[in-house]
Amino acid sequence: MSSSIDLSQVAAEGLGLMNFTWRPEPVSKETAFGVMQEAIKINLPKKTFFNGGEFYGANNINLEYIRDFFAQYPELRQHVIVSIKGAIGANLIPNPTTEGIANSIDNIIKYIPDLDIFEPARLSKQVPFEETAAALDSAIDAGKIKAYTLSECSGDSLEQFAKIAKHKPVGAEVEFSLFTREIADNGVAKVAGELDVPIIAYSPLSRGFLSGEIKTKSDIPEGDMRHHLGRFSEENIKKNRVVVEELAKIAEKRGVTSAQLALAWLKYHSGKTINGIKYPKIIPIPSSSSIGRVQENFAKVTLSDEEFSTIQTLLDGNAVHGHRYTPQVDAFLSV
Repeated sequence: MSSSIDLSQVAAEGLGLMNFTWRPEPVSKETAFGVMQEAIKINLPKKTFFNGGEFYGANNINLEYIRDFFAQYPELRQHVIVSIKGAIGANLIPNPTTEGIANSIDNIIKYIPDLDIFEPARLSKQVPFEETAAALDSAIDAGKIKAYTLSECSGDSLEQFAKIAKHKPVGAEVEFSLFTREIADNGVAKVAGELDVPIIAYSPLSRGFLSGEIKTKSDIPEGDMRHHLGRFSEENIKKNRVVVEELAKIAEKRGVTSAQLALAWLKYHSGKTINGIKYPKIIPIPSSSSIGRVQENFAKVTLSDEEFSTIQTLLDGNAVHGHRYTPQVDAFLSV
């Protein structure tokens, strides 16, 4: 059954809302609201994809920000597709059970009663897909949500949900960037392309690494989650900077920023067949906490075939060092 939500029609650039609140000190609502307004304004007349999370900070603070934004600017709601991740239990352990999904959705819609998309933040090998799919179908049939997406799924999982669920997933949210390209190998890109399911690319700038702002570990704020990730150890930062510096040279030659180059590389994949894989629409959702960063990230920068080929050669010749998460979290990737 088709959904009333069609992500193939949203603007090419989406907005991740995690950095507003999942940080040692949340940004002010005034700052967050300015960023959200700017993203919507740039993308008009198309709708902007907003990606938030029930667990993006304590006490539902991310949901509170979204609720208060639309309370202040109700006329902007029609221009946004709101997607919220949930069904996460204690210690960030996925809980995509019937009860876990139902409780999460009921909590979210207290803040966002007209929720467009719910997303179980991770699938679990301990919970049958049939149970998760039935819970999502039930929420749609009850009118609590309009659609759902899957997060960090494998190609096989995406294919299974498309077969067993009454309502099909309308998107697959996975980490995808110049430094995280597993979707070409784990079947997600292939299956998503075959099913015409858009890929929502989170951390498209590899948590700030590809923008060039991280040169040493001291550039990461105290209390930031990146201190716990292997890719951001002092040794791996030094190794990975080799690629970042080469990308910066390409960007400078082109007259764009490193971040714009990295995002253009992602969007180059949209609708193209590359190395035998037909990619669906790619929607990068960089988290931004300033209007200037939104303007930079949403700039209409495209790559030529030659530029893409040059970057591919660079990537093929240089491995990325360090895990993107911790060993505990890695167990819930590509389920």
